[in-house]
Amino acid sequence: MSMIGNYCKITKEQFDLLYQNKIAVSEFLYSDGGHLSENDKLDIDKAWDIINFVLTGQSMMNMGEHMENMNNLPPIFHIVLGGKEISNEDIGYGSARYLTNQEVKECYLSIKGMTKEDFQKRSDIEKMLENVVHPLMEDEDGEEVFEYSYHHFEALQSFFEQASSEDKYMLLYIN
Repeated sequence: MSMIGNYCKITKEQFDLLYQNKIAVSEFLYSDGGHLSENDKLDIDKAWDIINFVLTGQSMMNMGEHMENMNNLPPIFHIVLGGKEISNEDIGYGSARYLTNQEVKECYLSIKGMTKEDFQKRSDIEKMLENVVHPLMEDEDGEEVFEYSYHHFEALQSFFEQASSEDKYMLLYIN
């Protein structure tokens, strides 16, 4: 089974409904209730842990030691595995997490200027394999991994820019 990274831009009003449990997160994300448009969602496929590693030097496997002190970490740590749980509802692989509109802006500023060259300098396939970055295997082609993950990073960078300019909150979840 694949673990897919997902993002969803939401308004303050939508956040309040979810946070106050007036609508279940699963119903909000997965129903045809008209809660979201396609422009409000982003799927970064299985690249989420690769992107997290490129940005932070940490994989999901070794982020555990930082998870309890996430509030003390720079915004770049919140882009993939950050935020606070919005409920205790399991959305696939744990609960959805959220970033406030201010946190979205801070996250965006932390990646705004990252170029393809910057991303490539941080993309070390050997270090990723050593750190058990999901979903990499021993026989991965470093250039293919870079192109795949950078493609999704560009989409994520743009999505954060949109959410920031729209003054939106954001849900992050893996399913």
